[in-house]
Amino acid sequence: MEPEWTAVGRIDEFPEGRGRQVRIGARRIGVYRHAGAWFALKDSCPHAGLALHSGLLCDGAVACPGHGWTLDLASGQVRKGGSGKQVASYPVRLVGDVVEVGV
Repeated sequence: MEPEWTAVGRIDEFPEGRGRQVRIGARRIGVYRHAGAWFALKDSCPHAGLALHSGLLCDGAVACPGHGWTLDLASGQVRKGGSGKQVASYPVRLVGDVVEVGV
């Protein structure tokens, strides 16, 4: 099923190596520009519910700023922390200079 695409900002509003929270309806989504690629994850750590978008990015993962769990940016799978846990991941595309997230 094709996702519904929503514009969430311009490319220049998303600095390389950082995350930014956007809202699509009731969803809080962290959008990340990392190592030349784009990612989007549910913006809530599965451990304590803290916002992930302010965490450090390294090697294709984001670290929860609260307890250091790391989540894979591409899949939402926890790499370090609770085994078998994950958060939703969403596709990202660029249309001209606009960033869109599919839900």
